[in-house]
Amino acid sequence: MKKIPAGLRHFASFIVLFLFSAILIAASQGRAQEAEKEKIKDIKINGNLRVEEDGIRLHVKSHPGDFYNSTVVEQDVKAIFRMGFFDDVTADLSPEGVLTYTVKEKPYIREVKIQGNSQVTRDKIDTALGIAPRTVLDRSKVAEGVEKIRKLYGEQGYVNAAIDYSVNVESNNQATVTVDIKEGARLLIKKVSFEGNRAFSESELKGLIATKPEWIFSFITNRGVLDRDILTNDIAILSNHYYDNGYIDHKIDEPLILKAKDGLEVVIRITEGDQYRIGKVEIGGDLILDGRQILNGIKITPGQIFRGTRLREDITALTDLYNNKGFAFVQVDPVTKVNAAEKNVDIQLLITKGPPVYFNRVLVAGNTKTRDNVVRRELLATEQELYSGFKITQSKNALQRTGYFEDVNVTTKKTDQPDTVDVLVDVKEGPTGNFSVGAGYSSGDGFLFNATVAEKNLMGRGQGVNGSFSLGSKRQDFIFGFTEPYLNGSDVNMGFDAFNTKRDYTDFTEKKLGFDVRTSYPLKNLNVPFFGAPKVDLSKGSDELASAPPITMWDYMRGGMSYELTHDDISGVSKNASQEIKNEEGTSLTSSMTPGITYDSRDHFFFPTEGTKSAFAVKFAGLGGDTRFIKSDLSARWHYSLLKDPNWGGAYVLALGGSLGYGGGFSQSDLPLFERYFIGGINSVRGFVDRSIGPRTDPVCVSSVKTSLNVSKIPGKKLSSSNCSSLNTVYTDPVTLKTVNETFTFSGGDVIGGDKAAVFNAELLFPIAEQYGLRGVAFFDVGNSWDGGFNLGEFRRSVGVGARWMSPFGPLRVELGFPLSKQPHDETSILGFSIGSQP
Repeated sequence: MKKIPAGLRHFASFIVLFLFSAILIAASQGRAQEAEKEKIKDIKINGNLRVEEDGIRLHVKSHPGDFYNSTVVEQDVKAIFRMGFFDDVTADLSPEGVLTYTVKEKPYIREVKIQGNSQVTRDKIDTALGIAPRTVLDRSKVAEGVEKIRKLYGEQGYVNAAIDYSVNVESNNQATVTVDIKEGARLLIKKVSFEGNRAFSESELKGLIATKPEWIFSFITNRGVLDRDILTNDIAILSNHYYDNGYIDHKIDEPLILKAKDGLEVVIRITEGDQYRIGKVEIGGDLILDGRQILNGIKITPGQIFRGTRLREDITALTDLYNNKGFAFVQVDPVTKVNAAEKNVDIQLLITKGPPVYFNRVLVAGNTKTRDNVVRRELLATEQELYSGFKITQSKNALQRTGYFEDVNVTTKKTDQPDTVDVLVDVKEGPTGNFSVGAGYSSGDGFLFNATVAEKNLMGRGQGVNGSFSLGSKRQDFIFGFTEPYLNGSDVNMGFDAFNTKRDYTDFTEKKLGFDVRTSYPLKNLNVPFFGAPKVDLSKGSDELASAPPITMWDYMRGGMSYELTHDDISGVSKNASQEIKNEEGTSLTSSMTPGITYDSRDHFFFPTEGTKSAFAVKFAGLGGDTRFIKSDLSARWHYSLLKDPNWGGAYVLALGGSLGYGGGFSQSDLPLFERYFIGGINSVRGFVDRSIGPRTDPVCVSSVKTSLNVSKIPGKKLSSSNCSSLNTVYTDPVTLKTVNETFTFSGGDVIGGDKAAVFNAELLFPIAEQYGLRGVAFFDVGNSWDGGFNLGEFRRSVGVGARWMSPFGPLRVELGFPLSKQPHDETSILGFSIGSQP
């Protein structure tokens, strides 16, 4: 028999296998086609033990009576699987037309065991693991949770901790998850060192990064724990530092973590490279000013060390310049060319200004109480006006200065038109009214009960009203005031106050009854030379598109005038009072006019971070009435932002301020007693009693035994301390025949105020919980008042700390002042408290 070649045999085998497979596929397709024609008589769910059948059926789209559809059944299988409760899901159609979905449930976690932990609490481990008993087992989540436990131990300094886990599934499909922990020794960072640094010292570089070696309080602060995320961020900080100092070719390697028995050492290797300076600086593109003029206004100049931050600041400055000229979509692109041979970088700033942009609509949101017009009248950005980024910022500041709002956001949004943007003003209203009732005691006023009602946004109209009264053993006050900031929709501010006050001092009583009317107007609106900038046409098509007038100092200034009529009564003068007080006894009528100027550019009325508030006024008395005098007052307060960084809690602000006062009478040498300057209290020199600092009357020597014989010895005679005490005597009373010890002491020495005053304050404001409106303050105060000339040697000084809170009841100040230069007769008060007042 002839032998068949091997190749032919293989080919024949392949043909037979192919034909057999084709027959099977055809048979299967035939059965499938037959199944597709068969109706489903019933649907069953098998294999579910814990998952309710009704819950599974909600995901099944096949129904009894439908023709079998393999595509729909496959979708049902996937939907059931996506429920997350099953490891496997299959479907089968029986010859009788019963469609059965068979599920295999995932194990049910019966118990979670944690073994080996002693340094990290079970609660922290459970939180990191993220799985709990009586839940469905998800092995991927278990693995993720174990990885989080490893990270948790690493954050606590246990970098060698070994975390293993196992899942034991029992016959009833319930599982036990066991996490086995071997903590090992806690290893903290012992040393952080640098290699390759020449330009900067190791201490300087260490001060930049957050990764620190352990210290004595590491058990509380976790300092010294190796956190690789923080270390990665530290490398970025170091890189930015080098780049910002001209080392553009520097390289910082991945930090080395060296392990020892007692801790870790972090080694950071640096290749500094050469320092680069700025080569040529050019500007091009769409210039709205002469190129040389623009270059003179930026910080980068040839020869400087190349600094990325300085370049970014110049880009921001150029962007603001164009924004304030109406070009809201300007782009400033820096093009740099590195010259390795010369070790410098050429910089070209290319400007694409885009079209001039206008404000389209002003949309106000968030004001539930305050009326729209009250918000809009404070905005410098108005509809159909040329765009100005500066006006956006100043509009926000103006709204914050009103004190009506807790938070203000002013942003812009593009419209359908390429040359317009909408202004979005979103405000969060804060407390504008307060009612307070209190009682207390002070050495100056005795027992005191007071109540105050104030509202600075009456019915959402922006009007201010206040009323207060104080009743005490030495003081009575009744005060009412009203302010309309925009009279009849104009820029005129109008208000009035009425008052009836009484003060009982040691040697006299002062009563004051009167009223005042006041008004003010923004100086920028006055058509007077030197007041404000000339107005230009900002309508579309104007030739002055790029010449919108900048904000000037006049935009923050108001000129005002007030008239005051007061009836003053000095009575109850003691016979031991000084001659200065006796001369004031009686009643007088004072009619006065007070012109003044105010300036306010602060970005917030209670928590300013920048800006200035100042005022100057001159009071002229003599328009009728009985008194003639002039009194001038100057006050100012500057705010400088030292740091704005959320990583440091918020804003740190330096506030410097003070006041000067100078007055004198026309027909008499001194100011009237009720117009003199009294220093002390929370709004001047803290740590001293309110109105307790200033010139005093000379004390007189009087006897503590009131007999006609001894009182007549030295009636009102001014003596030194030694002369007064030398008069102490022992004698026999001629009536009672008893021995009497008679001592002589000083009486009087009351504060009568001065005709000149000076107060200076320095404050550092810092965040405590800025998100809740709470900030701290540390301060240094200096001040006094005098008769005659200023005497700096008589300044009273104090230091202290305090807190300021924008509470639901209004601004609250609590401050502790500690006198540094107290004199024997000074009255001190460490605690100062105020609601509603501003520094």
